[in-house]
Amino acid sequence: MGFRVFVGVSFMLALLVSLLVHLPASWLWQYVPKTPGLAVSGISGTPWKGRASQIRWQQWVLGEVDWNMSPWKLLTGDAVFEVNMGKGSALGYRGHGTLGINFDGPYAQDFVLTMSAQQAVQYMRLPVPVTLGGSFTLTLDDYRFAPPYCQTLDGGLAWNGALVGTPLGEIDLGPVNAELSCNDGQLAAIARQTSEQVNSEWQASLSQNQTYSLNGWFTPGTELPANLRDQLKWLGNPDASGRYPVRYSGRL
Repeated sequence: MGFRVFVGVSFMLALLVSLLVHLPASWLWQYVPKTPGLAVSGISGTPWKGRASQIRWQQWVLGEVDWNMSPWKLLTGDAVFEVNMGKGSALGYRGHGTLGINFDGPYAQDFVLTMSAQQAVQYMRLPVPVTLGGSFTLTLDDYRFAPPYCQTLDGGLAWNGALVGTPLGEIDLGPVNAELSCNDGQLAAIARQTSEQVNSEWQASLSQNQTYSLNGWFTPGTELPANLRDQLKWLGNPDASGRYPVRYSGRL
Protein backbone atom coordinates (compact mmCIF):
# COMPACT_ATOMS: atom_id res chain seq x y z
CA MET A 1 0.00 0.00 0.00
CA GLY A 2 2.76 2.42 0.97
CA PHE A 3 4.64 1.71 -2.25
CA ARG A 4 1.53 2.46 -4.35
CA VAL A 5 1.05 5.75 -2.53
CA PHE A 6 4.70 6.63 -3.14
CA VAL A 7 4.38 5.84 -6.85
CA GLY A 8 1.15 7.83 -7.09
CA VAL A 9 2.59 10.87 -5.35
CA SER A 10 5.76 10.68 -7.45
CA PHE A 11 3.69 10.52 -10.63
CA MET A 12 1.60 13.53 -9.61
CA LEU A 13 4.70 15.54 -8.74
CA ALA A 14 6.32 14.65 -12.06
CA LEU A 15 3.14 15.63 -13.89
CA LEU A 16 2.92 18.92 -12.00
CA VAL A 17 6.56 19.77 -12.73
CA SER A 18 6.06 18.91 -16.40
CA LEU A 19 3.01 21.17 -16.59
CA LEU A 20 4.89 24.04 -14.99
CA VAL A 21 7.94 23.60 -17.22
CA HIS A 22 5.88 23.48 -20.42
CA LEU A 23 3.21 26.01 -19.42
CA PRO A 24 2.52 28.20 -22.48
CA ALA A 25 3.39 31.84 -21.87
CA SER A 26 0.54 32.91 -24.17
CA TRP A 27 -1.99 31.08 -21.97
CA LEU A 28 -0.59 32.61 -18.79
CA TRP A 29 -0.64 36.12 -20.31
CA GLN A 30 -4.43 35.93 -20.62
CA TYR A 31 -4.69 36.00 -16.82
CA VAL A 32 -2.12 38.73 -16.15
CA PRO A 33 -3.76 42.05 -15.10
CA LYS A 34 -3.55 44.36 -18.09
CA THR A 35 -1.74 47.70 -17.97
CA PRO A 36 -3.39 50.57 -19.90
CA GLY A 37 -1.28 51.52 -22.90
CA LEU A 38 0.65 48.22 -23.01
CA ALA A 39 -0.02 45.80 -25.88
CA VAL A 40 1.83 42.51 -26.30
CA SER A 41 1.39 40.17 -29.28
CA GLY A 42 2.99 37.08 -30.80
CA ILE A 43 3.81 35.42 -27.47
CA SER A 44 5.52 32.02 -27.77
CA GLY A 45 7.48 29.68 -25.52
CA THR A 46 7.06 29.40 -21.76
CA PRO A 47 7.31 31.85 -18.84
CA TRP A 48 10.84 30.52 -18.32
CA LYS A 49 12.08 30.94 -21.90
CA GLY A 50 10.04 32.71 -24.52
CA ARG A 51 9.48 35.53 -26.93
CA ALA A 52 7.02 38.30 -27.72
CA SER A 53 7.20 39.33 -31.38
CA GLN A 54 5.82 42.81 -30.75
CA ILE A 55 5.45 45.06 -27.72
CA ARG A 56 3.82 48.47 -27.89
CA TRP A 57 3.81 51.00 -25.06
CA GLN A 58 1.33 53.79 -25.80
CA GLN A 59 2.52 55.18 -29.17
CA TRP A 60 5.96 53.54 -28.98
CA VAL A 61 6.63 50.31 -30.89
CA LEU A 62 9.30 48.55 -28.80
CA GLY A 63 9.76 45.56 -31.10
CA GLU A 64 10.66 41.98 -30.21
CA VAL A 65 11.59 40.77 -26.73
CA ASP A 66 13.28 37.45 -25.85
CA TRP A 67 13.56 36.36 -22.22
CA ASN A 68 15.01 33.71 -19.95
CA MET A 69 13.68 33.46 -16.42
CA SER A 70 15.11 31.67 -13.39
CA PRO A 71 12.32 29.67 -11.67
CA TRP A 72 14.40 29.25 -8.52
CA LYS A 73 14.48 33.00 -7.91
CA LEU A 74 10.69 32.93 -7.63
CA LEU A 75 11.04 30.98 -4.39
CA THR A 76 12.53 34.14 -2.85
CA GLY A 77 9.87 36.41 -4.35
CA ASP A 78 12.17 37.68 -7.08
CA ALA A 79 11.13 37.45 -10.75
CA VAL A 80 14.36 37.86 -12.75
CA PHE A 81 14.51 37.99 -16.55
CA GLU A 82 17.53 38.01 -18.85
CA VAL A 83 16.22 39.91 -21.87
CA ASN A 84 17.18 40.90 -25.39
CA MET A 85 14.92 43.50 -26.93
CA GLY A 86 14.48 46.00 -29.73
CA LYS A 87 14.58 43.90 -32.90
CA GLY A 88 12.05 45.32 -35.36
CA SER A 89 11.39 48.42 -33.28
CA ALA A 90 10.50 51.66 -35.04
CA LEU A 91 12.66 53.40 -32.42
CA GLY A 92 15.80 51.76 -33.79
CA TYR A 93 17.18 50.70 -30.40
CA ARG A 94 18.61 47.46 -29.00
CA GLY A 95 18.79 46.46 -25.36
CA HIS A 96 19.98 43.53 -23.26
CA GLY A 97 20.54 42.75 -19.61
CA THR A 98 18.68 41.84 -16.43
CA LEU A 99 15.20 43.12 -15.63
CA GLY A 100 13.29 42.04 -12.55
CA ILE A 101 10.66 42.78 -9.97
CA ASN A 102 10.51 41.86 -6.30
CA PHE A 103 8.82 43.08 -3.13
CA ASP A 104 10.73 46.37 -3.42
CA GLY A 105 9.52 47.02 -6.98
CA PRO A 106 10.99 46.88 -10.51
CA TYR A 107 14.74 47.01 -11.11
CA ALA A 108 17.43 46.63 -13.77
CA GLN A 109 21.00 45.38 -13.49
CA ASP A 110 23.81 45.26 -16.05
CA PHE A 111 21.35 46.56 -18.62
CA VAL A 112 22.67 48.17 -21.82
CA LEU A 113 20.61 50.06 -24.38
CA THR A 114 21.96 51.51 -27.64
CA MET A 115 20.33 53.88 -30.11
CA SER A 116 21.59 55.98 -33.00
CA ALA A 117 21.76 59.71 -32.28
CA GLN A 118 20.08 60.41 -35.61
CA GLN A 119 17.10 58.34 -34.49
CA ALA A 120 17.04 59.76 -30.96
CA VAL A 121 16.95 63.41 -32.06
CA GLN A 122 13.52 62.80 -33.60
CA TYR A 123 12.10 62.42 -30.10
CA MET A 124 13.88 65.42 -28.55
CA ARG A 125 12.51 68.91 -28.07
CA LEU A 126 15.50 71.09 -28.92
CA PRO A 127 15.46 74.91 -28.94
CA VAL A 128 17.42 75.08 -32.23
CA PRO A 129 17.34 72.94 -35.40
CA VAL A 130 20.28 70.53 -35.28
CA THR A 131 21.24 67.11 -36.55
CA LEU A 132 23.10 64.57 -34.44
CA GLY A 133 25.61 61.93 -35.46
CA GLY A 134 26.99 58.91 -33.63
CA SER A 135 25.18 56.65 -31.19
CA PHE A 136 24.03 56.69 -27.57
CA THR A 137 24.78 53.88 -25.12
CA LEU A 138 22.85 53.84 -21.85
CA THR A 139 24.28 51.57 -19.13
CA LEU A 140 22.34 50.76 -15.96
CA ASP A 141 24.65 48.95 -13.56
CA ASP A 142 22.05 49.13 -10.79
CA TYR A 143 18.66 50.84 -11.14
CA ARG A 144 15.70 50.48 -8.80
CA PHE A 145 12.44 52.21 -9.56
CA ALA A 146 10.40 54.29 -7.14
CA PRO A 147 7.81 56.88 -8.21
CA PRO A 148 8.28 59.07 -10.08
CA TYR A 149 11.78 58.18 -11.33
CA CYS A 150 14.09 56.20 -9.09
CA GLN A 151 15.11 54.90 -5.70
CA THR A 152 18.70 54.17 -6.68
CA LEU A 153 20.61 54.67 -9.92
CA ASP A 154 24.18 53.82 -10.80
CA GLY A 155 24.76 54.14 -14.51
CA GLY A 156 26.14 56.11 -17.40
CA LEU A 157 25.34 57.53 -20.80
CA ALA A 158 27.98 57.60 -23.54
CA TRP A 159 27.68 59.43 -26.84
CA ASN A 160 30.05 57.72 -29.23
CA GLY A 161 31.19 59.51 -32.39
CA ALA A 162 29.39 62.64 -31.21
CA LEU A 163 28.68 65.12 -34.00
CA VAL A 164 26.31 68.11 -33.97
CA GLY A 165 25.24 69.66 -37.26
CA THR A 166 23.99 73.26 -37.19
CA PRO A 167 23.09 75.76 -39.94
CA LEU A 168 26.46 77.42 -39.25
CA GLY A 169 28.65 74.33 -39.30
CA GLU A 170 29.38 70.94 -37.79
CA ILE A 171 30.84 70.41 -34.32
CA ASP A 172 32.92 67.36 -33.47
CA LEU A 173 32.46 66.83 -29.73
CA GLY A 174 34.79 63.87 -29.36
CA PRO A 175 33.97 61.41 -26.56
CA VAL A 176 30.99 62.46 -24.41
CA ASN A 177 30.37 60.62 -21.14
CA ALA A 178 27.81 61.23 -18.41
CA GLU A 179 27.52 59.73 -14.93
CA LEU A 180 23.91 59.06 -13.89
CA SER A 181 22.66 58.97 -10.31
CA CYS A 182 19.56 59.35 -8.15
CA ASN A 183 19.52 61.82 -5.26
CA ASP A 184 16.41 61.69 -3.05
CA GLY A 185 14.28 60.63 -6.01
CA GLN A 186 15.80 63.25 -8.31
CA LEU A 187 17.59 62.20 -11.49
CA ALA A 188 21.05 63.72 -11.81
CA ALA A 189 23.77 63.65 -14.46
CA ILE A 190 27.31 64.99 -14.75
CA ALA A 191 28.64 65.09 -18.33
CA ARG A 192 32.06 65.89 -19.75
CA GLN A 193 33.47 66.06 -23.26
CA THR A 194 36.67 67.18 -24.91
CA SER A 195 37.78 67.72 -28.51
CA GLU A 196 39.93 70.10 -30.55
CA GLN A 197 36.81 72.12 -31.34
CA VAL A 198 35.25 72.51 -27.89
CA ASN A 199 35.56 71.41 -24.25
CA SER A 200 32.69 71.41 -21.78
CA GLU A 201 31.26 70.13 -18.52
CA TRP A 202 27.59 69.98 -17.54
CA GLN A 203 25.40 69.19 -14.57
CA ALA A 204 21.74 68.35 -15.15
CA SER A 205 18.90 67.36 -12.84
CA LEU A 206 15.24 66.41 -13.14
CA SER A 207 13.20 66.87 -9.98
CA GLN A 208 10.10 65.00 -8.88
CA ASN A 209 7.83 67.86 -9.96
CA GLN A 210 9.21 67.58 -13.54
CA THR A 211 11.31 70.74 -13.38
CA TYR A 212 14.79 70.47 -14.84
CA SER A 213 17.97 72.48 -14.69
CA LEU A 214 21.13 72.50 -16.77
CA ASN A 215 24.28 74.23 -15.60
CA GLY A 216 27.66 74.09 -17.26
CA TRP A 217 30.36 75.77 -19.26
CA PHE A 218 32.24 75.39 -22.51
CA THR A 219 35.48 76.69 -23.96
CA PRO A 220 36.03 76.98 -27.72
CA GLY A 221 38.95 75.05 -29.14
CA THR A 222 41.39 75.98 -31.85
CA GLU A 223 39.53 73.94 -34.49
CA LEU A 224 36.06 75.41 -33.89
CA PRO A 225 34.59 76.43 -37.30
CA ALA A 226 34.90 80.16 -38.00
CA ASN A 227 31.16 80.62 -38.54
CA LEU A 228 30.49 79.28 -35.07
CA ARG A 229 33.34 81.19 -33.46
CA ASP A 230 31.89 84.44 -34.83
CA GLN A 231 28.67 83.78 -32.90
CA LEU A 232 30.44 83.75 -29.53
CA LYS A 233 30.24 87.54 -29.36
CA TRP A 234 26.51 87.22 -28.64
CA LEU A 235 27.25 85.24 -25.47
CA GLY A 236 29.12 88.01 -23.70
CA ASN A 237 32.62 87.74 -22.31
CA PRO A 238 34.08 84.46 -20.99
CA ASP A 239 35.41 84.21 -17.46
CA ALA A 240 39.08 84.39 -16.50
CA SER A 241 39.55 80.75 -17.57
CA GLY A 242 38.03 81.36 -21.01
CA ARG A 243 34.82 79.54 -20.11
CA TYR A 244 31.38 80.55 -21.32
CA PRO A 245 28.76 79.70 -18.67
CA VAL A 246 25.46 78.10 -19.71
CA ARG A 247 22.38 77.92 -17.49
CA TYR A 248 18.97 76.69 -18.50
CA SER A 249 15.91 75.54 -16.61
CA GLY A 250 12.29 74.70 -17.30
CA ARG A 251 9.53 72.17 -16.89
CA LEU A 252 8.81 69.09 -18.95
